[in-house]
Amino acid sequence: MASHPSNNKSAKDRRNARLPLVSHLRLERRMPFRQIAAEVERQLGYSVTPKTIKTDWDLLVSEWRAEAASNTQQACDEALMECDRAIAELWRLYEASKQKRVVKRAKVRTALVDINTFGNPVVSKPLDAPVPLESETSSVTEEPVGDVRILAEIRKWEERRDKLLGLDKVQVDITSGGKEFKGFSSVLPVVPDIDEIVRRIDEERERKLSEEDE
Repeated sequence: MASHPSNNKSAKDRRNARLPLVSHLRLERRMPFRQIAAEVERQLGYSVTPKTIKTDWDLLVSEWRAEAASNTQQACDEALMECDRAIAELWRLYEASKQKRVVKRAKVRTALVDINTFGNPVVSKPLDAPVPLESETSSVTEEPVGDVRILAEIRKWEERRDKLLGLDKVQVDITSGGKEFKGFSSVLPVVPDIDEIVRRIDEERERKLSEEDE
């Protein structure tokens, strides 16, 4: 009687051929190791012990864990690269927000009554809408202090990066004088009341522009 082809294979080859069957019977059919051993003998033509099946199962589990860890590390590395790209771009935008820029503004003088050839108003001839008389254009050089909203966005990406790296973050409020500082951190200092600071900067800019118009 001819022997089963599986009996002519090496132990390693037989194990590699056996692993898919062990995985299927254990995961999908929830078989105990003893039943799996009997099924291996029935389907593959050679006998194995339940202890061998358990060794097969442990090998499968270790391979799955290694693959999962590799996939997790790859996903983490990709997320870190995304953080680095975003932070670099935000810093570029922040530096650009501090650059001097020239703003041109036009000032138009109008009248609500008609003007005669001598430049005097004709009171008896009121107009329905203001009439432009002359205009002048001025250029103002602005020196921005930098957009703090971009700093806030950078801080968010820095916090996300620290979480991916598993680092303990230490945030220092810039108004505290560093009293709560416990170590160095890549996280930017906490800027209190970002919206309020932005509002004050906008109001100050509008005030200066109004003074220049007068």
